[in-house]
Amino acid sequence: MKIAVVGAGISGLSSAYYLQKFGFDVDVFEKSKIGGKAFTIKKDEFLFEEGVNGFLDNSPHTLELCEEIGAKTVKANENSKIRYIFDDKLYKLPASPKDFIISDILSIKDKLRLFGELFVKANPQDDESVASFTNRRLGEQFTERFMRPMTAGIYASTPESLSINAAFPKIANLEKEYGGLFKGMIKKRKGGNPSGELTSFNYGMSEMIAKLAKNLNIIKKEIYSLNDLAGYDKIILATPAFESAKIVKKRYPKLAKYLNQIEYTPVAIIGFSGDIEPEGFGILTTKLNTLGILMDKYIFPNRNGIRVMVGGKRFENIKNMSPEEIIAMSLEDIQNIIGENNLEVEFFKLWKNAIPNYKVGHIEIVENIARELNQIENLYLNSNAYKGVSFNDCIKHSKELAVSIKYQK
Repeated sequence: MKIAVVGAGISGLSSAYYLQKFGFDVDVFEKSKIGGKAFTIKKDEFLFEEGVNGFLDNSPHTLELCEEIGAKTVKANENSKIRYIFDDKLYKLPASPKDFIISDILSIKDKLRLFGELFVKANPQDDESVASFTNRRLGEQFTERFMRPMTAGIYASTPESLSINAAFPKIANLEKEYGGLFKGMIKKRKGGNPSGELTSFNYGMSEMIAKLAKNLNIIKKEIYSLNDLAGYDKIILATPAFESAKIVKKRYPKLAKYLNQIEYTPVAIIGFSGDIEPEGFGILTTKLNTLGILMDKYIFPNRNGIRVMVGGKRFENIKNMSPEEIIAMSLEDIQNIIGENNLEVEFFKLWKNAIPNYKVGHIEIVENIARELNQIENLYLNSNAYKGVSFNDCIKHSKELAVSIKYQK
């Protein structure tokens, strides 16, 4: 059986790897570079990630895959646990309940409001924005100081633009299953922070991508329509939703319509040489067009640079700006955050469609896509556009898809 995989990002490569492991004849088609947004740039003595800089080691699928292909992982050092929020000033993110109590990141009134969540009646919605959810359960200031930077860091989005049910289903489910967040965490005996340690590779994410791609048949060719893949028994589109829409449009216009309803946010990544204080994992902002500063040089070996994320849903106009304009805007923000500095630009990358934005209504869109797809034989969709944007999510869903195809033999 011959299978075509379109797209050589982590979803496409891991899908092809598992399918080949199960005995299928697989071709991977890629129009540009291997790895997608998991790609490491080397400039002089600097390593910069164009996108994702690692993954949490709490997913057995990712760790097992790394072991199978011989990709040696490296954990971030203790600096990765030191994180900051910039609002009206710089706040160190509390690392423990004790730290939170003595921190000035929230006022006493807002801390009491937060702990009052225990007494907020459950009122789960079919779909609701992150802002609406956290405002009613935890208070508006919690949304501003915690969820606004968090949504920027994960999705390059805003609390108003994201669905709590689609973007943070585990949090939404605590209210549905236990009546509240603290009640759920107490019963599950878990804190509010994600488990797992930040993990990468000695020489960047491309180290894993190269090992994953090594034994795959990758064809450098752009696929314009399903007609380009005549002769294959099954087709997996591991491309962004809007690219998949272009490929299926002529044959399945209704499916293409739903795929085009998935939004993407633009992000510029700027790499700097130089030093920054305070040292740590990074700084996320609440209001600036610069979403965050990632201090890769302080958390992983063989990294000498600092990366800055700009734009996102907070400032989508970066799509229409020149690199020089974006860099100048970012330098002004950095000056506002940390004051005088010695940073110098080494690298620039603009992703006009960086991360899927799981907006209110996203779950319904995905259900509509699934309904259309169920009526089509031997066509599959697999990317971070649907049910999880993380590196771990992509590998997990790729393995699940491969297993399901294996048992369809």
